[in-house]
Amino acid sequence: MNEKANGKRKPTLGSLFAGIGGFDLGFERAGFETRWQVEINPLCRLVLGHRFPGARQFADIRDVGAKELGKVDCITAGFPCQDLSVMGSMSERKGLRGERSGLFWEVIRILKEIQPPWVVLENVVGLLSCNDGEDFQAALEALAGCGYLGCWRVLNAQYFGVPTARRRVFVVGGLGKFPTIDFLLDAGPVEAIPPSAGSLRLPRSADGAVVHTLTAKKANCGISIGCEVLVAEADGWGKMADRARVSENNGVPLGLDAPDHCQRHASGNAVVPQVAHWVADKILMSMELPQ
Repeated sequence: MNEKANGKRKPTLGSLFAGIGGFDLGFERAGFETRWQVEINPLCRLVLGHRFPGARQFADIRDVGAKELGKVDCITAGFPCQDLSVMGSMSERKGLRGERSGLFWEVIRILKEIQPPWVVLENVVGLLSCNDGEDFQAALEALAGCGYLGCWRVLNAQYFGVPTARRRVFVVGGLGKFPTIDFLLDAGPVEAIPPSAGSLRLPRSADGAVVHTLTAKKANCGISIGCEVLVAEADGWGKMADRARVSENNGVPLGLDAPDHCQRHASGNAVVPQVAHWVADKILMSMELPQ
């Protein structure tokens, strides 16, 4: 086990639906040590094996439990979103009863078996509205049934230094204790872009700063073009941006061959490491609170 400079052991992480390790990168940057990862995609597991050589990799969440995985201080799980996303038709939104998003219940099974002190879940904002909110209520009730207390919020990657708007729901729970209130109290402005085309005038009203907080849906100056990302490059007429930029912009080191479309797909699905780092820092603060 790697040790911190002050002699204390590093908190340990177990990653479910690890992808190419977005959650894991963010948590390791905060000071965690990744012990094991579960990811069904073999290409993504190759990346994980290269990037996290000290962690054990497993393929199917349905085939593992406490015996195979072992105890860790925190489990992260960005479980499948296909049955929750608003991008599909309403008839396709089967929610937590769906074959893919229903793997959430495997997360609950593993939490009951391992009982880590902390858990972090991530998914699309469609989780909040699917089946008129009943799925999100069921998810929170399931966590409470495992003994977890906590809170949730929507975090947008564009306010963490990433040039894309990506809103995701993060749920943080502690086994028998709440996470630090700092997870919720950060309503100050995080950028200096004025909310209109006019010049910025100070002081600004409270409601004028709301669009630039971490919980904002989008800034007024944003350009809404659906689920695509607009890339502008000086003197770049007729030239496509390199695929590798998708990884670089999202803070994910390159691990797949750039010409391979799998790289872009995996990077686009990954949890943004900068956001994961921020969440991990709050969990570390919670770990330091009196028991």
